[in-house]
Amino acid sequence: MNLLDFNQRFATEAACEEYLCQLRWEDGFHCPKCDSSDAKRVRSARRRDAKERVSLFECKSCHRQTSVTSGTIFHKSKVPLTKWFLGAYLVANDKRGIAATTLAQHLGVSYPTAWLMLNKLRKAMSERNSNYSLDEKVQVDEFYLGGISHGIGKQGRGTDQTTVMIGVSLTHGAPQHCFMDVVDDTTTETVLDVLERRVSPKITLETDGNPTYSACAREMDITHTVTLSSDESAHEVFKWVNTLVGNTKKFIDGTYHGREEYKQLYLEEFVYRFNRRRSRSSLVDRLLNTCAQTKPHPFIATGGLKQNLACESL
Repeated sequence: MNLLDFNQRFATEAACEEYLCQLRWEDGFHCPKCDSSDAKRVRSARRRDAKERVSLFECKSCHRQTSVTSGTIFHKSKVPLTKWFLGAYLVANDKRGIAATTLAQHLGVSYPTAWLMLNKLRKAMSERNSNYSLDEKVQVDEFYLGGISHGIGKQGRGTDQTTVMIGVSLTHGAPQHCFMDVVDDTTTETVLDVLERRVSPKITLETDGNPTYSACAREMDITHTVTLSSDESAHEVFKWVNTLVGNTKKFIDGTYHGREEYKQLYLEEFVYRFNRRRSRSSLVDRLLNTCAQTKPHPFIATGGLKQNLACESL
């Protein structure tokens, strides 16, 4: 769907809310309090722009009134849904990522509002990413983002940069899905926690020979193959891991200028888009569905907000 068609389809609050109703209650409304499906539509004179919006659902059993945005990332937002939907469209369709300053200009909102919207969208992506596990053959490694390594020649493992674990599932040598997790260290306990959350228990694990991965494979009782980094074939074997690492660094350094704060959410955005690259035509609808199924996430703007604004203005 192109931008013109999208804007025509979701030109009003009512159109956006009706679409949310379809996403949230495909089989009809169910009360979030008592799960009753018997409800009526009502309007509240005290509700902002009540005449232009979809009426509330009032449960006939417990009389709870529910708006279509309650219990979603749009809950109690003062930003119109038309702007939320357009923001989701822009985020879904720009594989380079969109900065808050740019989103603010496109939507006609303040920078803090755009920043908040982006982080809520990324949080929804993060929750959806967590529902999936990689299977078949999975290559796992770690890489480093941002910061400056201290000491001459102190690179790779042992630097003061942000450590990120990456996993890529392969089928017939082609990449399928990936995960990326910021970790404090690469101890067995930390790596095992990531693997148990991110991969299927029946995978074949392929790594560069780091003893930590061998220990985790034994703990998980999974097949483990090793291609040492020093092997001549290592570059070809881990081709897709290296490609994704390079693309991720360009994504974060280019759009977000390598900032440390919220780096996991930036990675989740990259992973979400990569894992759905074969369904780009439906990516906006899938992101809106993700937003409709994700609980509210309060974000508190920190003192670093002005610094973020300066970075994204570069």
